[in-house]
Amino acid sequence: MDTAGVIPRPRVLLHWVLRASISAAVLTYISYDVDHADLRATLTGVSVPGLVLPLVLFLAGQVLSGIKWWLIGSSVGLDRPLIDYVRFYYVGIFVNVFGLSTIGGDLVRALYVSDGQSPALGLDSVAFDRVSGLAILMALGALSLIAFPRYHLPVALSTALVAGGLALVVAWWTCPRLVRLLPPENRIRRSVEHDLAPLWRDRRLLAQIGAVSAVFHLSQVGVQYLLARAAGTSIPFSYCMVMHPALSFMMALPVSVGGFGVREGGYLYFLTRIGVDDSIAVTMGLLWWLMTALSGAAGALAFLASGAKLPRLRPRVVERVRNAG
Repeated sequence: MDTAGVIPRPRVLLHWVLRASISAAVLTYISYDVDHADLRATLTGVSVPGLVLPLVLFLAGQVLSGIKWWLIGSSVGLDRPLIDYVRFYYVGIFVNVFGLSTIGGDLVRALYVSDGQSPALGLDSVAFDRVSGLAILMALGALSLIAFPRYHLPVALSTALVAGGLALVVAWWTCPRLVRLLPPENRIRRSVEHDLAPLWRDRRLLAQIGAVSAVFHLSQVGVQYLLARAAGTSIPFSYCMVMHPALSFMMALPVSVGGFGVREGGYLYFLTRIGVDDSIAVTMGLLWWLMTALSGAAGALAFLASGAKLPRLRPRVVERVRNAG
């Protein structure tokens, strides 16, 4: 039996230990900072019926993400029905949330959609999905900060978010030109100029992908707004538009385990700035995790519908992923 894929390498193990340490340190600080009685009262006071609508909206948002990925994959030759893309997207969430595989949800859905025939192209479609989503997310944050300056975030943070968001959109839109700065044999350049070339030639399709991504992110802003109401407070929708992109970026950083600690710390920072009690801020962080976990449970159903069997990695793909990490 080959144990290479079973026993984690020292570097992977060290990375996990560091992430777990960061999560533990931040959660310990929050535990000392937040009044436990207030937190228990807030958690027990959460409106369960009030969670139904944000959950529906959260799940619908993942369907929108599947549609966006379908637009991307179909344009580069990964021809599958839309329902397959949505199903595979949910399986990816399931794997990411519950950690059933060390190869990650993104790689799992790339292998599903390519059916083992062209895993590199599947990976390219997922990478484009991620990068385009990040660009639109940060652009939304930048535009929100410009439109709603009354929230007075620190100048350094506002400048970084606005400049970073606009730079990401410009870089995404001009990517075919930017990659020419890389050597001809570079993997990223070859992917952009060959595998993903149909995408860059179709500006209308790029606009459609951007529009779907924008609607998805606005739906998640709506989830934030509704979760606040379920937790017993009210937050201006405009502030949710400012807060959500920054929070999403923080939670996506690979510096914690499952986002724990970073997520709750982010909610504390942004919500206490506008006078929201810290117990409510932590509760909202936990409710966002609940939305993610429930979408992972929905992904479990999609996993069962896919045969309850993860796609296998070919040795060359495993080695490529390890080298990239």
